[in-house]
Amino acid sequence: MKRREPYILYEVKIRSLVLEIDRGVKFDATHLLANGRANYILFENFIAECAGLNPNSQGGASDLCDDSGSGYEVKSYKDAEKFPDRRNDRFHTGASSTFGANNHGPTIKLLLQEGKYSEALRICRESGFDKNDFYVYVNSAQYDVSIPLRYVILPTSDVLSMISREDPRLISRSDILAKVKRTEAI
Repeated sequence: MKRREPYILYEVKIRSLVLEIDRGVKFDATHLLANGRANYILFENFIAECAGLNPNSQGGASDLCDDSGSGYEVKSYKDAEKFPDRRNDRFHTGASSTFGANNHGPTIKLLLQEGKYSEALRICRESGFDKNDFYVYVNSAQYDVSIPLRYVILPTSDVLSMISREDPRLISRSDILAKVKRTEAI
């Protein structure tokens, strides 16, 4: 079953991450799931498996794609159950190249300081938004196995309608979750 219907919050309870080594030795690596560098590719591939998608790229193109070529970009956020504070609501949804000091970050920052939002948005669209058909939002930032892993897929057109009006690289977790029609267990 392909679990990629937009606006459905898919969730699965993860108990642990265990590496099974020769001769029956097991290494409990569950603690690594809290680290974004450690969990990013793991969860991205898990979602691809659940959604019937294919791994595609780790930069320059969508993270995942379907058989028709539609691109799906994966972005992580802090779960609202674990991090309910309002200061955890906005998070990065723009392409990573729009943040770094070695890429578009300084240009966008300057444009926003000068009140040139539309020019900053143009860079964000060219660098990422216009390259993706869908966004997959997953609660994997500082993930904690005491809560289910959750993801929701939204069309890029909806993402563009929800991005911050102060900084087009940011989006609100509460706005995304307000689009959810129902929750479905995997």
